[in-house]
Amino acid sequence: MSLFTSSAASAASPSIGSIPASSIPAPTGNGVMTVKVMNGTNGAYSDSQIYWGVLGINPDTGRWSYLDLNGNLQPISTALNDAPGHLTKNGANYANIYHKISDAPWVSLPRITSGRMFLCVGSPCYIKTYDNGFAGPDINNPTDPNLNVYFDFVEFTVDATGYHGNTTRVDGFGFPIQHRLVNKAGNYDKTVGELESETRAGLFSKYANEVPSEFKSLATVQAPYRIVAPIHGSFAAGRENANYFAGYSNLSTQDIFRCDGGASDPRTCAAINRHVYNDSDWNNVSNYYKAAPANYYAKFWHDHSIDRLAYGFAYDDVNNQAAYLEVGDPKGLIIRVAW
Repeated sequence: MSLFTSSAASAASPSIGSIPASSIPAPTGNGVMTVKVMNGTNGAYSDSQIYWGVLGINPDTGRWSYLDLNGNLQPISTALNDAPGHLTKNGANYANIYHKISDAPWVSLPRITSGRMFLCVGSPCYIKTYDNGFAGPDINNPTDPNLNVYFDFVEFTVDATGYHGNTTRVDGFGFPIQHRLVNKAGNYDKTVGELESETRAGLFSKYANEVPSEFKSLATVQAPYRIVAPIHGSFAAGRENANYFAGYSNLSTQDIFRCDGGASDPRTCAAINRHVYNDSDWNNVSNYYKAAPANYYAKFWHDHSIDRLAYGFAYDDVNNQAAYLEVGDPKGLIIRVAW
């Protein structure tokens, strides 16, 4: 896939903090807050080549829905895959629930449960919708139509207690993302995600140079599209690093990376991934990832993220280490797609 090049390619992309909080517009209709997706690709892609779409549960109806440009949640269905304007790839049809950055500067966001904003660069993502849910990208499926699509996502819920959301590296890394949340009272304005000084190519290079040998192939197995999480690479059952945590824990390496099965207790899973399981203080951040075996994939994202906060594995929120934001009176959400 070739990259779009424009005459502005040498110009720096706007910072996510360059938008004054006072300029965030009020939502319309049933909106609780407004959302903006920013182009931070430094000219690699135009605004019309960056796609985003929100899927989640409408709390008023209990139906899985997608967000339209008017800020309304429209119910999804199996029929949506064949509706006018649908997407097609490899002879199969997919629902078109996407917008381009160029379509609108801000969109109202109503209350939504288990919301996921898919971010797709150069091409939309290909997601099958059904009457009772959807089938998102599956990077373990060798025939998944999204394997050669640059994509990432942000997760959030907007409910009666406010906005709760995060960026995540639990499954992989597609491109740098910054996630900014501003409140109405004017006393909350925070950003998480990868550092804006990082580039996608730079992160791939740094990853190869900084992680131990066991973790290096995670950046090559699905290159150039993504760096995958350990469980999706050589640490899966039957693979060369399937017993990586043997000798440090009697739990399976797969359960540890997934925080599943015997490692389903959040604090235990976090302590093993961070290699502090045998320490007396599991909350001492300065001791995290000091020795092997440890989740050096997760460590890498902490090392290259704002305030060293990242969701490198499922329970990385233990001891407040995740790239997570929440506020009771949300005004605006700004997502910057970087490159």
